[in-house]
Amino acid sequence: MQSDTRADSGWGFVADHDSMATIIDTLLHLDPEETYTRSELADETGIALKTLHLMDDVDGLVDLGMLDEHHPEDEEVYYTVNADSPVLDAAREFERAVEDNR
Repeated sequence: MQSDTRADSGWGFVADHDSMATIIDTLLHLDPEETYTRSELADETGIALKTLHLMDDVDGLVDLGMLDEHHPEDEEVYYTVNADSPVLDAAREFERAVEDNR
């Protein structure tokens, strides 16, 4: 199922998804060379796996290009952080700006 990533604004998209800020913050610190299952993403974010499945936030991040989804034949789906994502770059820039102004 494709999630709707067309909020009125970028901030609206984050605000419309309860766990999105936590997931994006986690992605900023994950190794883009590593692979992660949904279960491992749940562990990394501290969000219950059931919640992660029900909210479709992972699918939303795939739609936005922040995560790449991989479907190996006869294996569990896994994800990698898209280090070249302009949306992830914007999140990094926002994080730097906040840190610089604290």
